[in-house]
Amino acid sequence: MSTCAKLSSSKPKPRNFLARINIRFPWLKLAATIFIGIIAILDLLDFTISKTADLSDDFPTTPMSKHVKATERDLKNKKLVALTFDDGPMPGTTSRLLDILTEKDVVATFFTLGVMARNHPDIIKRALNEGHEIASHTMYHQNLASLSPTNAESDINEARAVIESIIGRPIKFTRPPYGLFNPAVATAAKTPLILWSVDPLDWQSNDPGSIVETALSQVSDGAIILMHDIYSTSVDAIPSLVDRLRANGYEFATISELAKTRGLNLAAGNDYYRISP
Repeated sequence: MSTCAKLSSSKPKPRNFLARINIRFPWLKLAATIFIGIIAILDLLDFTISKTADLSDDFPTTPMSKHVKATERDLKNKKLVALTFDDGPMPGTTSRLLDILTEKDVVATFFTLGVMARNHPDIIKRALNEGHEIASHTMYHQNLASLSPTNAESDINEARAVIESIIGRPIKFTRPPYGLFNPAVATAAKTPLILWSVDPLDWQSNDPGSIVETALSQVSDGAIILMHDIYSTSVDAIPSLVDRLRANGYEFATISELAKTRGLNLAAGNDYYRISP
């Protein structure tokens, strides 16, 4: 047999380094496969655990980044009032109001218009993240009692959809514009209707001092104070109003906190003007 024949019949040597390793150590491929599988399983477990840990982000309770959480606030046996603000959010005034409330460590309930919330969702999210409660003041601030039941329900439902898409949870309360409603409106709201017991007429006053004095003359334990976060004079009145109320022994609560502290279960379709002890 020629040399060429011997060469052609001999087993060729693998030129690839990995192939040579595979021939010498065939068990390495199996070991590598097992190792990669273990890593993949561990990575999957870590992902699953992480998603489980983040469930609280998908189903938030009451975020309070700058205020004490509601569950930690001891409001029992205290004189309480609920500051509420209608018609916003308005970029300039509502943002300044939120700065003041944070500085004063005060929580409030915002009855926002759906059309305003849709235009300024970032302000709504900021208010929510700073511990305030977000509720509905309907979509377009119409007198719902003067509308047909179908149109009133449409306005309410549109506002609910807009606001809930921003806050990521169902709204708890509705405030009908002008405080006007009828049985059809109350049914369509599908929430308690929150009115007010203190009206300082801030919407028509250009004097913050007058707003404060009028509010103080009407306030009592369990009062719901009506204000508007779209007027500069209303925002100007807040620091003094907060200081004067605290000097008189009052503390501030959201509508939900006020009802919970007083042991009152607010029922859908019912209207509430104050939440007394």
